[in-house]
Amino acid sequence: MPTSHDSRVSPFCLAAALGLALMASMCLAPRSSAQRGALTAPADLQRLVQTAGTIVRGHVVSAVVEPHPRFANLQTVVVTLSVSKVLKGDAGATFTFRQFIWDIQDVETAAGYRKSPELLLFLNPNSQYGLTSPVGLEQGRFVIQRDAKGNAFASNGRHNGGLFDQLESKAADQGIALSLQARALAAKPSGAAPLAAFEDAIGALAGAQR
Repeated sequence: MPTSHDSRVSPFCLAAALGLALMASMCLAPRSSAQRGALTAPADLQRLVQTAGTIVRGHVVSAVVEPHPRFANLQTVVVTLSVSKVLKGDAGATFTFRQFIWDIQDVETAAGYRKSPELLLFLNPNSQYGLTSPVGLEQGRFVIQRDAKGNAFASNGRHNGGLFDQLESKAADQGIALSLQARALAAKPSGAAPLAAFEDAIGALAGAQR
């Protein structure tokens, strides 16, 4: 294991060192979809909620690419959000986290955070190295967009494909009664989800864990 003075550690070494909390949401399976340098297994909403340590919606205030404070050759992005809503975990008016940049091509765009001003994030608990990432990577990062009438919609990097599979039955197994608008999400195999209904479903699933 490299020490804090070892600058020769490779990105592959860090991927193994992010800790169980981060790696639990990822599966290096041949048929999984990829986000640049990492592979992730499909995750539905129940899994995203259960795995996340923090679920928060907010506007990106800053996204700064910088080396990891302990591993100088590893690039990370430090993201600060102005928080609009907390659905799980603890977050104040602003919330900052550090994420490992899996692919060097993502350095210029700060792993896409500079291009996505309003996000809803399902974040893994911090690893022992102070790192986190969205659960299932692109699956746990939702861009919020609004139409001409101001209606808000959320969509992740897989266009919400499979996100609401068996949502109602899985909620029922946990003794959760979803609202009518939350149940309507189960009829959408993919595509942007109305934000109000989406957050209603998240709140119900997260509340069952308390």
